[in-house]
Amino acid sequence: MGMTKEEVLQEFEKGYDCAQVVFHYWGEKIGLDGETAYKISTGFGAGMLQGETCGAVIGAYMAMGLKYGVSEEIPEGERQKVTSILKNEEFRERFLEKYRSTMCRELLEADFSTKEGAEKIREKNLMTTFCPQLVSDILAILDEIM
Repeated sequence: MGMTKEEVLQEFEKGYDCAQVVFHYWGEKIGLDGETAYKISTGFGAGMLQGETCGAVIGAYMAMGLKYGVSEEIPEGERQKVTSILKNEEFRERFLEKYRSTMCRELLEADFSTKEGAEKIREKNLMTTFCPQLVSDILAILDEIM
C-alpha cells in the first residue's frame, strides 16, 4: 500500500511535486482522473513555493476533502459534523507524531522561496531524500485513516 520512497522519487523525477504525488495517488483511488488530479494540485509543492504549509500535507487535506468533504448531498444541519474535519484532525495528530511541523520551511530547515534556502535544500539533497520519505509517510497515514 502507499508508495515507497523510491517510487515517490520516480514521480519527482517526472516533474511532479509533493502535493501532486499525494493528491494523484489518492485522487485515482477515489475515482478522479489522474491527469485532472495532477492539474488540480499544481502549484502547492514546496509550501506553495513559499515555504508555507508542506505541499504533501496540502495534498493529503485535498484527498480527504475529495473523499469526505462537504457537498450539497449532506443535509445543511449535518455539515458541522463532516467527516473530513475529523479526518484532518486525525491526520494532523498522526503526522505530528513523526514530524515537528506542517510548515515546509520548518521541516526542511530552509526556506525554498529564498536563494539561500533553495541552495541549502539542494546542497543537502533534501528533495531527493527527506521529501520522498515524508510523502511516503503521508501516504501510509492516509492508507490507515481513509
